[in-house]
Amino acid sequence: MAKRRKSNYLQTSNKYLKDIDSLLKRGDYAQASEKIWGAVATLLKAIAETKKKRLTTHQGINYFFSEIATELKDKTIHNTALNANALHQNFYENNLHPETVNKNIQDLKRFINRLQNKYNLNGN
Repeated sequence: MAKRRKSNYLQTSNKYLKDIDSLLKRGDYAQASEKIWGAVATLLKAIAETKKKRLTTHQGINYFFSEIATELKDKTIHNTALNANALHQNFYENNLHPETVNKNIQDLKRFINRLQNKYNLNGN
């Protein structure tokens, strides 16, 4: 069951990542913001599954960001979490400047890539 959840989370994360560029090209910054947040959240859920943990709330995702920061000995991940949450909020408010959205999305894509490599999640 956990293996299937992990696989589903990874597929969802990858689907969201694929959707982002076309949303940005159309100028749909609110949807692109939500897709990157979703891509990060579902990737974190997949990683949690490998550690026999389940993330079912926003609070759980936020706490898991901190666990990853501690594990990787990288305090900048706390800022990454703040950026992800700002983009999640932007889905509802649509008040971030397009340049801010683009920069945060690129930063979060690098974070996703880093985690995929660290936890060997590139091939599902």
